[in-house]
Amino acid sequence: MTRLETLEPLFREKVLELIARTEEATGRDWALSDGRRTIAQQNALYAQGRTASGKVVTNAKGGQSAHNFGLAADLWPLKKGDFDWSANQSLFKTMADIAQEIGLTAGFYFKSIHDAPHVEDPSWKQVQAAWKRGEVEVA
Repeated sequence: MTRLETLEPLFREKVLELIARTEEATGRDWALSDGRRTIAQQNALYAQGRTASGKVVTNAKGGQSAHNFGLAADLWPLKKGDFDWSANQSLFKTMADIAQEIGLTAGFYFKSIHDAPHVEDPSWKQVQAAWKRGEVEVA
C-alpha cells in the first residue's frame, strides 16, 4: 500500500488536487512523506526530543493527530527523485496557500509548532471524537 492509499478517500482526492496545483505553481514534483500513522508510530514521533533522541517534530501524542485517522499528509517537493529535505520555505508557503484555497488546514500556519509540510482535513476532530466514543477503530 502506498502512503497515498493510507488516506481516507475524500481527503485523498483533495491531496491529489493539492499536489497537482502545487506542482503547477512551483514547477516541482511533490510527494507524500507521511500519510496515516498508527498510534504507536505517533507516540514514537512524540517521544523524539523528549525521551528519545532527535528534535521535537510534533506536539501530538497518539490519538491526538489527524494522521492517526488518515486525514493528514506531509508533502515535500522532490529533487532528483527524492525528498528535498532542505527545500525553501517559500515552496511550502505556496503549497500551504493552495491547501487553504481547497479547504484544507495547513501546518505552515500553525501557531504552536511550525509544520510546513503538513496538511489536514479540518473535520478530523469529529472523527477523533467518534474514536473516543468507541465508534471508530484506529490501529
